[in-house]
Amino acid sequence: MIHVGATSMNDGDQILRAYAAITSIRANVPERHEVEERWVIEFNVAIEKLEKSLGIDLQEFKVPQDALKLFVASGNSQTGDVTYLDGLWCERAILMQKLDSVLVYFTGLEDREDNKIGFHPFK
Repeated sequence: MIHVGATSMNDGDQILRAYAAITSIRANVPERHEVEERWVIEFNVAIEKLEKSLGIDLQEFKVPQDALKLFVASGNSQTGDVTYLDGLWCERAILMQKLDSVLVYFTGLEDREDNKIGFHPFK
């Protein structure tokens, strides 16, 4: 189990809740080129829970604000008019890269605590 800076049973609960949210996002995020801002907000909130519960800085795992953009729904080449989708959107690949990287990071922490990380020769 990951302990880093976790100090209470409530911290452990918050870590599990964040992990549940992250894995749920991974399983349910739509298979489109771009995803709605709400997916990014939910992911970043989960990262903030982990930061608070573990007492470590995880900013590099959050989807940055500048990754959220307006996405074109349609355009008229004759008039130059552009219609955008409502709200802000993020490329799915950006969200998935951040999500996968935080899961790999925590898998590595668990492995390190169990002395499993690194090269181990066959026995």
